[in-house]
Amino acid sequence: MILIKFLLLFVTLLPTDEKWYRIDTQEEISFLFPNTSQKLTKMVNGIPSAIYQTKDLTCVAGVVCTDFSSKNIPFTPENAQFLYDELKNGSLELETARLKEEKTIPHDSMFIKEIEYTIIKDKYEMTYFKRFIFRGNYIYQLSIGGRTRHLDMIREEKEIFFNSVSFSVSSKSENKVTE
Repeated sequence: MILIKFLLLFVTLLPTDEKWYRIDTQEEISFLFPNTSQKLTKMVNGIPSAIYQTKDLTCVAGVVCTDFSSKNIPFTPENAQFLYDELKNGSLELETARLKEEKTIPHDSMFIKEIEYTIIKDKYEMTYFKRFIFRGNYIYQLSIGGRTRHLDMIREEKEIFFNSVSFSVSSKSENKVTE
């Protein structure tokens, strides 16, 4: 009986070919998650954000969609860079946070940056990948991460997740930001 329990426990920890789920949002973005998602909404200083989050055995993933259309702030390369710097610093504000890599993702009509960083959480080193996308009146923050010891699996899921992103066309997204 103990052997059966051990085998069942072991089988649940093995990677599976679980189906990824397409999340189509009202915030003009669509993406794949490795599991069903939970949606939360927040309002900060009159700026609404929708937060989509999920986790599986290895990773946690999230998308924050912040809609600046009510503030009438056109994103230019200059203010997008400033806002990106603020958001990046907010991601790295924990004392244990260490920036590993930062890069610009080339795109014709969007300002896109990506960071890789580590933190210590509950005595474990965690690695996160975060992509910041400025499009129209939205700032999208996509993140995925988990324990660094699972870095190969995190990278595999990151590629699926980040490469699955697509956007819908609306009149609110006519404003282009390029670098």
